[in-house]
Amino acid sequence: MRKLSLILFMLLFFVPVCFSDEWDDFSGIDRAWDGQKSITNKEFEEAIDALQSNQKKKEEKQRKKKIKKISGGGTSLHGGLEPTAEIPSQEELKKNDEGLLLNVPVNLLIDGNSLEKGFYNIFGERDKDNNIYLLFYQSQYLKGKVKARETSDDFDEETIDFVRLIPGDKKFVKIIFGSLDFNAYAFVKYE
Repeated sequence: MRKLSLILFMLLFFVPVCFSDEWDDFSGIDRAWDGQKSITNKEFEEAIDALQSNQKKKEEKQRKKKIKKISGGGTSLHGGLEPTAEIPSQEELKKNDEGLLLNVPVNLLIDGNSLEKGFYNIFGERDKDNNIYLLFYQSQYLKGKVKARETSDDFDEETIDFVRLIPGDKKFVKIIFGSLDFNAYAFVKYE
């Protein structure tokens, strides 16, 4: 018991002496902020903006990396398809109300009547029974009307509105017609 009391006595008096040096460091805690500069709201906002601009730059770099990963380098084999290029606006499609000009080099037989060779303005028309007709006009006069068949084939034409006469066998020619509303063709006898 004597040994235990001696150890306790020594711990009580000698241990605080060993740590007393460390307590001296906290004596100037009241003056810890004396050397610091006060910051205004404007300076604070500028610092926040600088940090946010760095964040935006990082996000933009990451976005460009993703675009490059998807598109394979940012450029394309086809012009105007770069990811940063603007998409050009396209004109609105309008219905052709003026008709399409067709040169007929032979005399056509329409409903037993002869339609002389020459230039005709061709209009496509759908009636109330859903039948399609090709109307042949010269000036403002209707010269002939041919029943046509609707098709989904565009006959490999480059434009939406087209009319063309294609030679067939010895008795018929094929007239193909295309518009915004429908594509059609008709076989017509000729002399």
